[in-house]
Amino acid sequence: MKLFNLLLILFLTFPVFGQGDYFTLADGAKLYVEEKGKGQTILFIPGWTMTLRFFEKQMEYFSKDYHVITYDPRGQGRADKTTYKNTYANHAADLRELILQKDLHEILLVGWSSGCLTMYEYLRVYGADRISKLVFIDEPPKWIGDVEEEWVYGTFDDYRSSLKEMLSKPSEPNGIIDWMLNDSIDNPTRMWMREEMLMTPPHVALSLYIDGLACDYNEEVRKLEVPSLFMVRKSWYDKVKDWLKINAPKAEAEAISSHAMFWERPHEFNKMLAFFLIKQ
Repeated sequence: MKLFNLLLILFLTFPVFGQGDYFTLADGAKLYVEEKGKGQTILFIPGWTMTLRFFEKQMEYFSKDYHVITYDPRGQGRADKTTYKNTYANHAADLRELILQKDLHEILLVGWSSGCLTMYEYLRVYGADRISKLVFIDEPPKWIGDVEEEWVYGTFDDYRSSLKEMLSKPSEPNGIIDWMLNDSIDNPTRMWMREEMLMTPPHVALSLYIDGLACDYNEEVRKLEVPSLFMVRKSWYDKVKDWLKINAPKAEAEAISSHAMFWERPHEFNKMLAFFLIKQ
C-alpha cells in the first residue's frame, strides 16, 4: 500500500509529457524531441541546464494553430550526455541537423536564456536559412563586458566566484529557480524543476557555462535579416531598447515580468508572443 501511495504521488507530481521521440545525430548522439500540432513550425530552445518541460504551457497553447517542436539539447534533460561537444556551436550544428532532417521551413525560432546562444551560433554559421522570425527571451548577445556601454550580464569579476564554485561542486538549481521567477512556487513544482535541471551532468553544465562567458554575438545581432523580437525583463528593458536602436534598429523589444515569464504567467506571455508571430 505504501508503494502504491508513493507511485500515486509521483504520478500526480510529475505530469505526463507529450509524444516524444529520440532524434539521432550524425555522430550517434540523440536529442529528445517533442512535437505537436500542424501548420507553420514554432521551435522552442530551452536555456542552460533546462529542458523542454519548461515549455509545456506553450506547447499546449500554440499547437492549436502551429506545428510546435521543442527538445532537450545535447547534454541536457533526456538527451544523450557526451564528454565533448558541449558548446553552443555544437548545439547550433545539432539544431541544423534537426531542421534539415525534419525538412522544416519558415521556422519561428524561439530561444530562452542561453538557448539564444544556440540561435546566435546558428546565425553565425547558417545565416537565417529556413528561419522566418526570431524571438530571444531574456538573454544578451554577450555575457561579460562593459556594463556601462554594452548589454551584458556583468563583468568577469561578477562571475569569478560562481565559476570557481562550479569547479568544486555542482551548481544548486534552487538558487537559479528563485532568480528566474518572481512569484513563490509550491514544493512539487520546485521539485520537478530541480530534478529536470539536475539531469545535466556537472561537466556539461560547466562546459556550457564557460562557453557562455567567452561568447560575443554582438555582430550577429547587427546582421539580423529577419523580423526579430527581444523579450527582456523590465529591469533591463530601457537599456536594451536604447542598445537595440543603435545595433539592431529594425528589431523589436518587449518587457516581460521575469526571466521565465512564459511559465510563470503563460496567458499574458503567449498572447504577447502570438501577436508578434502573426505580424506582417
